[in-house]
Amino acid sequence: MLRRIAGGAAVAAVVKADGYGHGAAAVARAALEGGAERLCVFALREAAALREAKIEAPILLLGPLPRGGAEPAVQLGLTVSLRSINEVRECAEASQAAARRTAVHLNLDSGMQRLGLEAAEALALANELRAHDSLRLEGVYTHFPSAANADPTPTRAAFARFLETADQIGAPLRHAAASAAMLRFPEMALELVRPGIALYGEPPFADAACELRPALSWRAPLLAVRNVPAGASVSYGGRWTAQRDSRIGVVGVGYADGLRSSLWDRAEMLVRGRRAPITGTIGMDMTMIDLTDIPDAVEGDAATLIGQDGDERIRTADLAQQAGMISYEVLTGIAPRVRRVYV
Repeated sequence: MLRRIAGGAAVAAVVKADGYGHGAAAVARAALEGGAERLCVFALREAAALREAKIEAPILLLGPLPRGGAEPAVQLGLTVSLRSINEVRECAEASQAAARRTAVHLNLDSGMQRLGLEAAEALALANELRAHDSLRLEGVYTHFPSAANADPTPTRAAFARFLETADQIGAPLRHAAASAAMLRFPEMALELVRPGIALYGEPPFADAACELRPALSWRAPLLAVRNVPAGASVSYGGRWTAQRDSRIGVVGVGYADGLRSSLWDRAEMLVRGRRAPITGTIGMDMTMIDLTDIPDAVEGDAATLIGQDGDERIRTADLAQQAGMISYEVLTGIAPRVRRVYV
């Protein structure tokens, strides 16, 4: 679907933060098989991990080069984002020494006030880049701060400013649309788009009218089922007390896996297609749920934290709202020790 929305634009799949918690290498392979032409990461070590996984597609480094990072970036064959004349010269020297020509993109600020360059800075840096034969100015890009907002005015104004500077620079690739802009402003696709959260089937804003299907379900095993009498407390601190004779399930997931401890009195899990509230303090490795109204639940069943079970469904956005977070935090917060199974 994202390929269709992109129209004639190339797709650069954003797989930073370990593929938004899904596993960067597996996501990268799936995205490339699905039609993406290149990948985006933030950190040099993320790009190195993809190369170690034998992924040879072009990789754009969105974050800054660390001190001494020009040489490894060149050796890895990365496309780099440069921000200063010193970085340009360091990268040019490393590229010349390696007998390579490194592709460079310039990040233009459009109100985010992070790493983007102002127009005059970008124009000066473009001139410096063109003075080095070992570098190739391939692209200019920006990242909008409010593309997910209902009011389109700030984003349209930022896009117009970006185009003005990009046209002066004259790089062959222009890219401004991440997930939110792709869905709200398809006319901003230009030559390249950078889907992030949408790549994983999660909408970048609540009223997104699209057919996104979440790529991830999060499940954990039911380790034990206990009978607890009315009046007994459960878990650390006795924060939850059984109001009736209850069946309590012990689920093998805790805050060390990314289940926020703040969810102890508000979230649920799905077991055998029915909702089971969390009962009491969430531990490092285990969480208890109330199975009293699910009498057929047994040890070994799967408890669903995110996903579909029968007619019931828990969305990433549901868990995020209950925890006072955003979906991005929930996904990227799932710990590495949680086993990923790819289907």
